Amino acid sequence: MATSPRPYKNQATKNLESKNSFIRPKTMVRSTVIEGERKERMKRWVTFFRRNPNYLIRDYFGIYLHPFQIMMIWSLQRSTLAYIVAARAASKTFIIAIWALTLCVLYPGIKVITVSKTIRQGSLIIGKIDELRSNHPNVNREIESLTNNPNGSEVKFHCGSNIKSVPCSESARGERIYDCLYMW
Repeated sequence: MATSPRPYKNQATKNLESKNSFIRPKTMVRSTVIEGERKERMKRWVTFFRRNPNYLIRDYFGIYLHPFQIMMIWSLQRSTLAYIVAARAASKTFIIAIWALTLCVLYPGIKVITVSKTIRQGSLIIGKIDELRSNHPNVNREIESLTNNPNGSEVKFHCGSNIKSVPCSESARGERIYDCLYMW
């Protein structure tokens, strides 16, 4: 009775031409080659998602957007100053929440501040992120902690990014940020 998985020494050469991939001998690949290939794939995916954030929102977060919402995301991404005028119930708060979430995932370590007339209005954006977190598991996976109370609202991510909501007043000055989203 043979105790080794290959009872014969020439078993590997015997199965070289086998069509069955489970029997055919395996070739060893060094971990440095795998790490290099993995890094290159990661760079390509991050570049793709940074250029096309609507695909990240749809494919990774699992949030399906209407065409006008995709255009809003596109305008937020393409310009440094996007001014969107929309009627009531046009999902402005939702789009700002999605965009802040997307920025924090795609650019680790950034600080995003949402500025609104009142603290209550700013906490609506954090509330939308909380709704997204409870409905979409990948959004929940990215968020480390979420604080939404009358004194201040903040979302912290595992990658070091955070979203903070502040009112538009003199006391809100002095924050160092990457992106500022205004909501009137």
